[in-house]
Amino acid sequence: MKTYDVVIIGGGAGGLQAAIHLGRYGWKTLVIDKSKGRTFYTPMYHNVLGFPDGISGLELLKNGQHQAKKYGVEFLMKVVTAIVQKDDHFVITAQRRKELMEHSPEQIDHIEAKKIIIATGVMDEHPAVPNVYHYAGYSIYYCPDCDGYELIDKKVVVVGRGNSGPTMAHTLLGWTQDLAVVNVEPDKPISDTWLQTMHDNTIPVFTGKLARFVGEQRDLIEKVILEDGTEIACEKVFSALGMQSVHSSLAKGLGVTTNDKDYIIVDPRTKETNVKGVWAVGDVVAHSQQVMIAIGEGAQAAIWINKSLRQENLPVW
Repeated sequence: MKTYDVVIIGGGAGGLQAAIHLGRYGWKTLVIDKSKGRTFYTPMYHNVLGFPDGISGLELLKNGQHQAKKYGVEFLMKVVTAIVQKDDHFVITAQRRKELMEHSPEQIDHIEAKKIIIATGVMDEHPAVPNVYHYAGYSIYYCPDCDGYELIDKKVVVVGRGNSGPTMAHTLLGWTQDLAVVNVEPDKPISDTWLQTMHDNTIPVFTGKLARFVGEQRDLIEKVILEDGTEIACEKVFSALGMQSVHSSLAKGLGVTTNDKDYIIVDPRTKETNVKGVWAVGDVVAHSQQVMIAIGEGAQAAIWINKSLRQENLPVW
């Protein structure tokens, strides 16, 4: 069984930044990553300091991995299936995705760590249309703080459930007034207050399931078509459907506290959870979901893990 000072579960922006710091501190560090998280699917970040022309999520991750490896950080491309706390350390179980599907116990890795960082992230819920990944990130957006600027004066259809669609449309009014809302869940009606707000801002509201998006170019959706045949002209689609999954189950299995939406709660200064020896960073934490915030949290967690490990290695007087 291999032993590490720190194991980071998740190789997104927060996990990689923590790894870079920990490698520079000289701690034996392992990143376990199942790959293809939220950052991987982001075609371009336009609001990250130092990249005025933007940087893709894939390039950001590749650069981060290369930088971490320079400082001796190791990587294991597997899925963590369990974490068990034993006295003053943790035992982590991991398998490759294929082996996990095939139930191959001989291919299981068991790894010991003094400290762990949970950086498992989240995944957005995509609109339920064929070929959605063709458009995702190019003409379908999910985060107003990241991508609102890309919608300036564009014709935008907001897809949501109940009040989530009108709430997002109201947020987007700072960039465009050419908006429409589709409530894809008829059993969850929009409140009268929000309907009035949409009427006051000349934003039409439709109700019905999505059938498909029409548009040959990745960066342009020309029509949103509902199951009843309704066609809505547009250029961009904004999803207000929220998160498909918050990947906090491993942390909760250790007794880590989460909020009512399953996001991990951490100390605002140190990023340590309520479980001693367990830190959490990135979008799995209750915070604004921004790549630069994840990076900052990764650095902050590493700073405090270094303090903790140094303190534990001091002589007893």
